[in-house]
Amino acid sequence: MNEASTPLVIAAHGSADPEGVAVCLELAELVRRRLPGVAVTAGFVELHEPSVQEAVAAALSQSATGNLVVVPLMLGSGGHVRRDIPDAIADARTKSPLASVSYTAPLGPDPRLRAVSLQRAREAWSGPTPADTMVLVGRGTSLPEANADHVRLARLLQEEGEFAEVVPAFIQVTRPGLPEALDRAFAGGARSIIVVPNFLFPGRLRTWTREQAHAWSESHPEASVSVAEVIGACDALAEVVAERYREAVRRLPGAAGAPVYLSGLDLRGRDVLLVGAGRVADRRVPGLLRAGAHVRLISPEATPALRALAGSGSLHWIERAVQAGDLDGMWFVMATTDDPAVNAMVAATAEAQHIFCVRADWAPGGSAWTPAVGHAAGLSIGVVGDRTPARSAHARDVALDAVSAWLDDHGV
Repeated sequence: MNEASTPLVIAAHGSADPEGVAVCLELAELVRRRLPGVAVTAGFVELHEPSVQEAVAAALSQSATGNLVVVPLMLGSGGHVRRDIPDAIADARTKSPLASVSYTAPLGPDPRLRAVSLQRAREAWSGPTPADTMVLVGRGTSLPEANADHVRLARLLQEEGEFAEVVPAFIQVTRPGLPEALDRAFAGGARSIIVVPNFLFPGRLRTWTREQAHAWSESHPEASVSVAEVIGACDALAEVVAERYREAVRRLPGAAGAPVYLSGLDLRGRDVLLVGAGRVADRRVPGLLRAGAHVRLISPEATPALRALAGSGSLHWIERAVQAGDLDGMWFVMATTDDPAVNAMVAATAEAQHIFCVRADWAPGGSAWTPAVGHAAGLSIGVVGDRTPARSAHARDVALDAVSAWLDDHGV
């Protein structure tokens, strides 16, 4: 399917703050630049026009194929994502009952957006020493699952960033509120605190966050507190939206499969590099060894299974961080670390050297995709999907069962 024939509606929250609307429309322009020829419009749940319903109806009326993609410009799966936007789409479709509308998942917690949040924290900190604690502020909803997602995001940022602790907080609806979270951090010994609002655009939520953080700071002069900026209209956010669109187009009626050329690699006796030695590498290395590859592993740490393989001489483990020159002479590379910046560097270096590279954290950022593979009676069956691993694995299992049944029925 030609992407340009399928319009995109970005479903945003809306704001009474003109700056918030302007930044949202700036983001829509960044998305347009990444999707040449695609009609990109923004619709708003509230507080601004056009409404999501109006934007969807207009886009469907202009769609050459009757297809449409709607991306919710939301970080979490709160009530707008689960109810308001789907209801608006359903209302708009009453005039186009034969239309196919692909409604995507919300944007968080994508690793690229997590990296932006950490960068916003670094940019905003004004204390004399590095901040030791982050308070991550979410919107807060009446849906426990959505609030739990925010708590999980805080933990991810603590694992990925340089902060000793990341304390989740909510600006409305649920607890802990921002002052309560600051109290908790302070009681735990934090004296240098960066407050990071997990919001996309300027508006009331940002204003309330700044006001509450300032009021708390005034009553706690012994603590240094800074407030970071919202995510805003940035390249990372635009790319996440564009990627949601591309994935959705591939699921629409008449769409082609995954945008890769299926092929089998003969790796016997050839050098293969894996950067990162965690759970992903743990799963990939046995298959590479069975294929006869000479596996080189670069990582400061490794799982017990990979350590054992290195100890037996099955692979060569270099116990340090990766360097660009490590890719020299490789036939195939896999970037499997939990650091998006490292994976991006490896993928870019591989691209420059014309080496095919799998990027485990973000498949479109590499030049090769890893299929879900199964084996039956000397046949290898692989499914390359749409970055939904469970779906690909299920399709592989169904294909394996069908092939095995056919082989049994025909005695071959």
